[in-house]
Amino acid sequence: MKRKYQELLAVLIILFIYLGIFINPSLIIESGVSSINIFKTKLFPSIFPFFVLASLLLELGVATKISNKLNPLIKKLFHVEGNSAFIILVSIISGFPSGSKYTALSYKNKTIDKDTANYLLTFTHFANPLFILGTCGIILNDLNIAYKILFIEILSNIILGIILRPKKIITSKKIVTTSNISFLEALPKAINEAISLLLFMLGSITFFMFLSKLTTSLLSLNTLGKVIFTGLLDMTSGISLVPTLNTNSYIAGLVILTFITFGSFSVHLQVLNNIKEEDLDYKYFFLGRIIGTSIALILYITF
Repeated sequence: MKRKYQELLAVLIILFIYLGIFINPSLIIESGVSSINIFKTKLFPSIFPFFVLASLLLELGVATKISNKLNPLIKKLFHVEGNSAFIILVSIISGFPSGSKYTALSYKNKTIDKDTANYLLTFTHFANPLFILGTCGIILNDLNIAYKILFIEILSNIILGIILRPKKIITSKKIVTTSNISFLEALPKAINEAISLLLFMLGSITFFMFLSKLTTSLLSLNTLGKVIFTGLLDMTSGISLVPTLNTNSYIAGLVILTFITFGSFSVHLQVLNNIKEEDLDYKYFFLGRIIGTSIALILYITF
């Protein structure tokens, strides 16, 4: 029965999009151009270098050395071992969806088990620091609020990880300690993987931007409704519309924090794409976003 409802929903969405294309064909072109502009000015410059660096660290075996150094702290905080320390570190530095990408890859390589992988999905959801301080800082016109968002986003995920951590420490069965690949061999592979991931991000952003523009134009939503609906479908597009609210930086920061910590359906789709082949459970990620967003909003209002 559940499968039948999913198929019905998919058919309705496809019919709705086809209808929108015939009603307003220029909208899909506008969405494509807008998403490319957002991608090339806000996402690619801040994310691409970190994705390449993370892949290089993994391919050259440096990730294992990092995990070995940080494992005592990670073991004490989150009750996990193996490649978990590297996954947590790279997700903070690179930003999503690197957490799900390297969680799935580590599970595939057997440096973490399935229980650890599903657990890591709940809290390794961090926005790229450059995106928050650069893009969001400019949009807010208040760097202090941007730093507050960055701090709260990291802290809320750490709190979430501690709350949901396993009662007993999960011991890794295997840690790869050596790598025979050279830097010149690793670099092209790292670049290709980063480009592949970023192209999927661009595709998901374009799809959800078109869907949000089509829906908001047909429903004639007011400014607040348009920003919220757009942000829930695609985080970056919603954040770009926040200045249209004409509110103070504190409220604008609250809206941006909500979009970042929930992730939007565009980001959720990217996570699903990363974990589908390894049969990891999406419900852990979704649960983490609901609880994590609640913790972040409480911290923002409190402090």
